[in-house]
Amino acid sequence: MKNKQKAVSKIITLILFISVNQLTAQTPNEMVKTADSLFVGKQYTQSLELYEQVLKQHHHSPAMLLKMAYIEEGLGQLSKSLYYLNLYYLASDDEQALVKMEELANKHRLQGYKSDQARQLSLLWRKYDGTIINVLIGCTILLFALLFYLKRQKRNLMPVAMALLIFLTILFIQINLNQGAHSGIVHFNSTYLMSGPSAGSSVVGIVEEGHMLDVVGKKDVWVCAKWMNQEVYIKEDQILMVEL
Repeated sequence: MKNKQKAVSKIITLILFISVNQLTAQTPNEMVKTADSLFVGKQYTQSLELYEQVLKQHHHSPAMLLKMAYIEEGLGQLSKSLYYLNLYYLASDDEQALVKMEELANKHRLQGYKSDQARQLSLLWRKYDGTIINVLIGCTILLFALLFYLKRQKRNLMPVAMALLIFLTILFIQINLNQGAHSGIVHFNSTYLMSGPSAGSSVVGIVEEGHMLDVVGKKDVWVCAKWMNQEVYIKEDQILMVEL
């Protein structure tokens, strides 16, 4: 009898091992198809696990992110729902996402979600910052080449030199903005906002999950952000960075 039980146990273990290997061997597209089928079958938590694995591999689609937001909202995970809605907006430019986020923010009295033109421009700027930097680099290279050509032709360099200086200045500003300008969503309830990047700093405030902060930098395990026009620090594992 014991031998039979051991044999059955080994068979079950082997089946589970094969199933896990097949799942991990799936491509992101195959995993999304599997997750979509689970979603249609209302097996939401199982589909969410697969979607999360796909996102960790830096693959995503607007439809996938919207489903993740829907599932998290249904599970009562406010911060994760808002996080995926933000990612969905970055991936789709669908202004209805901003309306939904503002609706949730008003319902739960959250800061940082005012849907105005400045916020939309800020989100779009962050979305296309890589493209903007590439365009600026391309223009700078062309201006350098033109400057070299004009110098060989012994022609007036001043207009091109001024344009080059302007582009270099804009490029410098954009690169620095790209390093620090992000948004983050408080992930947990009763999260401490500190005055400095250490546990010994004074507590500026205690906030609930879901609030959005403007992130301006990072030091060790601390994220520097703006809260109520004040610079605060929050542990990096307590904030969800809004970036694709």
